[in-house]
Amino acid sequence: MRVTDHQQVDALLTAIRGLRGNIFDRNEQIASGKRVNRPSDDPAAAERINQFRNVLRTTERRLATVNEGVGRLNLSDSVLEPAGNTLQRAKELAIQMRNDTNTDVERRNAAQEVQQLILGLAGIANTQLNGRFLFAGSQTQTEPFVLGSVSGSAGTANAGGGTITASVVTSSALQPDSYQIQFTSLTQFDVLNLTTNQIVSSGNTYSSPTTFSFDGLDVTLTDGGGPPAAGDQFFVRVGYTYQGDGAVIDVEIGDGRTVETNVTGNQVFSGPTVDLFQNLQDFHQALVTNDVQGIQVAIGQFDQSLSQITDARANIGARVNRLDTIKDSLDLLSVNTQTLRSNFEDADFAQVATDLATLQNTLEASMSTLARQFQTNLLNFIK
Repeated sequence: MRVTDHQQVDALLTAIRGLRGNIFDRNEQIASGKRVNRPSDDPAAAERINQFRNVLRTTERRLATVNEGVGRLNLSDSVLEPAGNTLQRAKELAIQMRNDTNTDVERRNAAQEVQQLILGLAGIANTQLNGRFLFAGSQTQTEPFVLGSVSGSAGTANAGGGTITASVVTSSALQPDSYQIQFTSLTQFDVLNLTTNQIVSSGNTYSSPTTFSFDGLDVTLTDGGGPPAAGDQFFVRVGYTYQGDGAVIDVEIGDGRTVETNVTGNQVFSGPTVDLFQNLQDFHQALVTNDVQGIQVAIGQFDQSLSQITDARANIGARVNRLDTIKDSLDLLSVNTQTLRSNFEDADFAQVATDLATLQNTLEASMSTLARQFQTNLLNFIK
């Protein structure tokens, strides 16, 4: 079959277009550093690259949540250390103050330190991380421990039969204090703030029932088996309530696998075994009322409190160790996946440069051939 001059020119032009396209592709590979810039470059490789990218996105997301979880747990552990120190200091004071050689003045002075321990523990329990409360469960925008409860009790040495009830009227007016109601006669009583050692009111008249208010509280005294006797004492104490919940904050470590990364306040401060605030307040009341037996009881309560904190910290440590192991695995998976993706996607610069030089030489040769072909055809036309 005879090949015409026109067909030869068309073939050369087609070849030149192909060479230019290949040269463009190599230049693009050098500029982007990638062998596959679009699916049409290598459909099979593009599919694998997309799979690797999905794995990397999932891995990076899990690494971010694991790191966040480790940070939350580490902060929880570091915060619980001073909480333990608080209870340890309270226990030391209890051991010291149970001695019969201590006077009521010395015990009242110790009570002032215990009050500061209570306030310090409340600050620890309300620790925030990035504007979110650490021990509130899922209620991270809600302060977990606030003044919101009140309890009333009759003195164990009371001779009369009076009873007491107390309720919160205005939460914002509450003080983290304990109060003593002292009957000076059958019909009169005084109210003393045991925490500040200041008189709240005096010479109050009693007739059953009597309701009176102070510091956001309503207190009612009534005859029980009989009226209160002169010298009888009643106690009112404002306590902390937990506003968070028991929800866990999980982080995903794998398909269908999660790890808890938080400790809720009701599992370390107000439970599950003992209420740390109540233990401290019991001790405070025993000190200000010179109750040696109550001081002795507080020692055992503090042992339980310390065990509760220790158990929580041990649980946190175990979860941190697990997450550290998961983090190492995710880091390794990320590195390996990036290597595999690179093998499919990234350009071999040395090879691309060699190919580019070869293509450019071939293009120059083809252009020369095309030029000669045009010249020959032009001469033939003139003849």
